[in-house]
Formats: sequence, structure tokens, C-alpha cells
Amino acid sequence: MTSVESIPYALRALSDETRLRILSLLQKAELSVGEIARCLATGQSRISNHLKILREMGWIGERHEGSYTFCRLEVPTGHLGNLWEALAPSLESLGHRDADQARLAVVLAERTDTRAFFDRIAGDWDVIGSDFETGTGRLEALGCLVSPQLVVADIGCGTGYLAGALGSHVRRLICVDSSEAMLSKARDNLNSLDCELEFREGVMEALPLADNEVDAACAHMVLHHLADSRPGLKELARTVKPGGTVVCLEMLPHHETWMHETMADTRLGIEPEVLDDDLRAVGLSDIRRQMLTDRYVVESPAGKSIRLPLYLTRARCPD
Repeated sequence: MTSVESIPYALRALSDETRLRILSLLQKAELSVGEIARCLATGQSRISNHLKILREMGWIGERHEGSYTFCRLEVPTGHLGNLWEALAPSLESLGHRDADQARLAVVLAERTDTRAFFDRIAGDWDVIGSDFETGTGRLEALGCLVSPQLVVADIGCGTGYLAGALGSHVRRLICVDSSEAMLSKARDNLNSLDCELEFREGVMEALPLADNEVDAACAHMVLHHLADSRPGLKELARTVKPGGTVVCLEMLPHHETWMHETMADTRLGIEPEVLDDDLRAVGLSDIRRQMLTDRYVVESPAGKSIRLPLYLTRARCPD
């Protein structure tokens, strides 16, 4: 379609006051579809229909940023450009212009007022602002609070899931597992860590660690593999220095009996109060518990995704 042939269609398109109000706004700034709707106090779906017509005319350009579409005025050339030059001054006299421009000023001010922005979206932030691809960023941030001189034992390290987060923030990390195959995989996964890193094969009831060798020890999803937690916890207490910390992460009791065989779980989770008693029985004190928002996710033999609640318990070795 040539410019001359476009003029009748352009005149029909520009005969709508809402579309003129949109062009008047875009004279001032590039705006998202939602911002245009706010400025005109009109539903976003209705605005989208008008934008489609203006876009087909070639008077609006678009920029996409994530799920947002930003619109800008693109003045045409030729006969349509001449039409715009004749039309633009009349936009100043639109009936709703003063109200539109006042709302536009608020929208633009909010872009530079961070506090106002977060005040406005606080109710939705749990949904739109807290989703991360892996969640490791939070672990890394918290890890920076750990003393870089610590010696830490990761008991039941598996393939190095926890060690990968710990290793960048401690001086020495000792990975212990009863499976040599697991330790071999952990070596491959953790070879980029720059701390002193050791791998030792051994069971929790007879840890390959010297008395008071570490500042802290973590049993991450290990205790439910044992029929009795106390022998393993006693070993943790033996290997951690006076005043050091023992951390246990476990599942709450559940009814997924298939995990006995499929996951080699001796117990289907552990009651938090039972774990507290076991920690006290081996001489640990200052016991603190935290229920976690995280879940242990496994797939049942029937193909169903199971999400099991977790909790974290920490205790201190006596001075």
C-alpha cells in the first residue's frame, strides 16, 4: 500500500479519540502497554486493540522486554508525515488531555522513584520477584557470612550437593560418604573449588575423622538412612571442636513406603522432637530448629511427583 493510498485509512483510524490520546502520550515518552492503560484509565485489552490499528498504520514501533511490550511514536514520512504535521498541534486541545498528562507524570515519576515502585508491587513480589533459576545465589550470599577459617565436615556428602555451596567459603572441607562411587562423582563435581578439599570413605557410626578435627559438621539427609541416630550423632559430637556446631537437615515423617526400597530409606522421616532428644542424649546443647519452605522432591514408582517437608536442626558442642 502506497502512502497516497494509506491516507483514507489513516484518516479513519485517526478519527477515534482514544487513538489520538495514545499518540499524544507517546509524543512525550516511550510507554509500556500497561502504562498507556493507566494513563488513559482504560482497560489494557481495549488499549491493545487501538495499538494494533496504530501499529498497522506504521505510526507505532514496539520494543519487547521480557513479558512487557513498550510502544514508541514513529512519525511516518511522505504524505502521512504531512498529515501528522497538520494533526500534532490539535492534540493539545483533546478533551481528556490534562487528565492523561497528569497520570503520565505519575507513571514517569514512579519509574525514578524506586520506593514508590516497590510500595505498589509489594503484594505481588513473592510471585514476581523471588523466583530464581537454581536458588544457589542465596546460598552463596549466606556463605559469605561464614568464617573463611572454618574446617567443616560434610557427612554423607553424596555427589557434592552441599559441599559445592560450602567449599567457596571455608578453609578446609572434608567430604565423607560410605560409597566410593559417590565420592568419585563428588571429586568430579567439586574439582573447581579452591579450598582445601578431602574425600574420606566411611560410615557415620564410625567416622574417619579425628577427635575435635572440625569446627562444624553437617548431616544432610543422612539420619533417616540409620535405624538409630544416636551412634552417628555421638560420632559427630566427638569430631566437632568444643563450641562448634552440628547441623542436621531432615524430612518430616511421611507415608511414602516405597522409599524404603527405592531410596534405601530405613526410616520414613524423623520426628523433630525425637531428633532433639537424640542430640541431647549425646551431649549436645543449645538446640534450635527451623522449618524450611524448601521441599525434598522425588518421583514415585507411579510417576507422581512427591514433595516432602524439610526441617533444619542445629546444636552446639559443649565448651
